[in-house]
Amino acid sequence: MNMKLFYECSFLKENWTETDNFVVIQKELQLKKALNNSNHSFSKNKVEYYCKWVKQKNFDINKPTIIIPIKNQINLIKFTISNLLENEIHLLCNIIIIDDRSEDNIEKVALDNNLSFLRVDNKKGFNFSMLNNIAAKICYQMNCKQIILWNSDLWCVNKNNLKKILSKHKKEKCLMSGSKLLYPPRGKSFHTGDTKNIINTFPHMLGEKWRNTVQFGGGYWLFRDNLAYPIHHKRFSKPSNLLVNCDKIETFITGAFQVWQLATFIEMGGLNPSLAKNYQDSDMCLRMLEKSNKMMYFGKDIYFLHDESLSLTSEGKKEDNQLLSDRVLFNKIWKADKILKMVVL
Repeated sequence: MNMKLFYECSFLKENWTETDNFVVIQKELQLKKALNNSNHSFSKNKVEYYCKWVKQKNFDINKPTIIIPIKNQINLIKFTISNLLENEIHLLCNIIIIDDRSEDNIEKVALDNNLSFLRVDNKKGFNFSMLNNIAAKICYQMNCKQIILWNSDLWCVNKNNLKKILSKHKKEKCLMSGSKLLYPPRGKSFHTGDTKNIINTFPHMLGEKWRNTVQFGGGYWLFRDNLAYPIHHKRFSKPSNLLVNCDKIETFITGAFQVWQLATFIEMGGLNPSLAKNYQDSDMCLRMLEKSNKMMYFGKDIYFLHDESLSLTSEGKKEDNQLLSDRVLFNKIWKADKILKMVVL
């Protein structure tokens, strides 16, 4: 079995002409049974993604393109768009809002703000990888050079930080880069303090001592029981900590904010479609390391805000069958001893 058909997005390699409505068919693996890390069974699925594409009138292929997936949470996407407009990011970048099967009228919000809109429907469920892959293909087809993966709960603190990141990215000839992310202070957060979605999943966040601390300060790998785990470096530390307030070569960049040379993203096969909810950023970073592709973290006096607690399910649970599938598959693809050899710089 050619596993590339399941680990890479086939749509990125297809000949495709830009159109308002189109269908993407992707082969994906889904966990059926997992007794332990070496005893598991996966089903092979063909998932159909039904897409509607509306391009903003002033789309400029010479600008980077920000890609933001969202499902419902219309007030959140309004908050995020307002932040981008306030900081004039729409003058620096194109912005694509990806609507993942929403009942809310996300299209109206995007078009009212003169942003591009991509609606993606499917019957399987949420797939972060494919939402970004489809948008990346659209950009590539239009001859764009850069994309920025941007979570719906990620915000700017001023007008200059993104410009600085893009400048450093270019100067260092990076193929992919990221930056320091902080938990937002209350006055800069969409999160109101309602704890029902964090008690069982982020108990350390109760009391809000986490605000204004590091959410992502670079990455490192934890090895335990013959498994490898990607870890956010210095989470909950002070932003001024010298280990995060710096620029450095990295082995892992969180998918919440990634600046990509689009040609490289396409060549790599995009985010792994079979890792629908988690580990797709880790998987992609390891594939980059495998090919000796340069990744950088730019955190020297630069940061963005990431309200991580908003990414939970409506039931307030972080675990589900897809996340279990992602974890088992990631450990199947990447053995700990192999990762260890690659990440020791």
